[in-house]
Amino acid sequence: MENLNLKLKLIYLPFLIIAISFISGYSLMTWFVYKFSLDINEELIHFWLPFCLPATLVYIWLRPRVKLLILKDSRGNLPFLYLFLALIAISVPTIIAQDYLSSATGKLTKLESINEINKQPLSKYYTLKNHFVDKRHLTFYRRTTTVGRNNEDLIFYLYIACPILKRSIDVDTINSAIYNNPVAWLGTQYSKKISNNISVEEKEQAYKNLWIEGYNDFENTNLDQFIYLERLGNNENRKGYQKAIDLAPDHRNSSSMIFESKNSSFESRDKTRFISVIEVFSIAVAIWLIMIIIPKVNTKKIEELPQYSAQKQWEALKAIILKTSVTKKSQVVFLFIGINILVFIIMVFAGLGFLSFDSQDLYHWGANGRPAVIEDGQWWRLFTNMFLHGGLMHLVWNMFSLLIVGDLENIIGKLKFVAGYIVTGLCASLVSIYWHSATLSLGASGAIMGLYGIAIALATTDKVDAKERKSKLTFYGIFIGGNLLFGIAGGVDNAAHIGGLISGLILGYIYYFFIEKPKPKRKYKKRGQKTTQTIDESAPQPA
Repeated sequence: MENLNLKLKLIYLPFLIIAISFISGYSLMTWFVYKFSLDINEELIHFWLPFCLPATLVYIWLRPRVKLLILKDSRGNLPFLYLFLALIAISVPTIIAQDYLSSATGKLTKLESINEINKQPLSKYYTLKNHFVDKRHLTFYRRTTTVGRNNEDLIFYLYIACPILKRSIDVDTINSAIYNNPVAWLGTQYSKKISNNISVEEKEQAYKNLWIEGYNDFENTNLDQFIYLERLGNNENRKGYQKAIDLAPDHRNSSSMIFESKNSSFESRDKTRFISVIEVFSIAVAIWLIMIIIPKVNTKKIEELPQYSAQKQWEALKAIILKTSVTKKSQVVFLFIGINILVFIIMVFAGLGFLSFDSQDLYHWGANGRPAVIEDGQWWRLFTNMFLHGGLMHLVWNMFSLLIVGDLENIIGKLKFVAGYIVTGLCASLVSIYWHSATLSLGASGAIMGLYGIAIALATTDKVDAKERKSKLTFYGIFIGGNLLFGIAGGVDNAAHIGGLISGLILGYIYYFFIEKPKPKRKYKKRGQKTTQTIDESAPQPA
């Protein structure tokens, strides 16, 4: 019984305090965001912050306490499992709570006509009495995006927006000024997910099918019949509709509101979400309680708990971050990682997305493609596309791959590493536009494959320590082979990968003549002990 009391007091109670405090505190913060209609990216506050922020709390406050439990398995994964489930127990209810708050804090404003909307305080929900949705002046925008680590899936989006006008206006005599400057638009979205591994012809047919099905459904739907309208916040749907509106002829009102229609009861919109928050949190804390009860407590470690203070844990976490971010020997690789991440962050704050970006936006930001480079003379795209990524997973995988090959910088030096990244990246871009007639290409993977090519070339020579050659060749070979196999499956620009790899192999053998051999290690006896020391053979040796 005493053992159980210790576990409840030292581990389970702090977990409950952290979980309840974070869910309540974060929900209060987002309540202010929704209450005052702040235009903040909903994807960021609904998912990424609720998942990332609790990870720090779990590491600083909960990890030292989980260490009190006697957890053993063949691989030592149980402590991580406890911490991961604690993170899920905090994050998932928080994420569900944000959806609930988003709708629960929204006020329903009643309007006689859409023209009154700017005379009322900004609200999330509206009802209209005197209105009609003008289908005759619809505008549309299509978006294509790839998803998955290897872009294995393709999603087509079709956004259709129509002006919302006052019913008393005669449809046949709509004033162009009214049409060009409507105060509100109604959006309707259609989407279709397909495999990115199918042929170009099959993809074109899939998009045509989406257009036909979507347009037929749109034509047969009475858009004037709805119970209430929901004003869209800063999310992907609003961005899609806004781009459709921007394509409308002579459209000049960039401040127009965009709505989606709702045909369910307004009172029932958030009841299930609130119940879900309670249910999920109750199940999560119950599971974690069972997990705490099963193992025993190492009472000897309780005395060590004070040394794991929050301040010391935070300092340890900062030390880990700094240790893995910059070292004296490897700086350029983290410079390239920083540039790629910075470009991605700028695109996110520019409102282009997060998990994925629109192909048209990527084109405007410098993606590579034969028509733009050859026909329009935009040769700078061969360089800029090396720092662009199609979404979060694309960025994460490429930066992880770049980090792995980062030790190449210690072999060839900073300037040669920079030249290797840029030269092989440009070669990859050239091969891509030679091989693909109209494909949009982007990402650091071509340059990264070039660095792997340099590493493999040098690993076949005496410029790499003999004891490390076999392991490096095996690891790099498996990594490159896996990437090329994924490329064969489709959805990946293998032409750029091969172009970068071959140019990297050639450049690696050129570098061979400009790189010093690794200093050999010799063993000699010192004071009766066998000691290993690195001897610089180029330095004068004592007689």
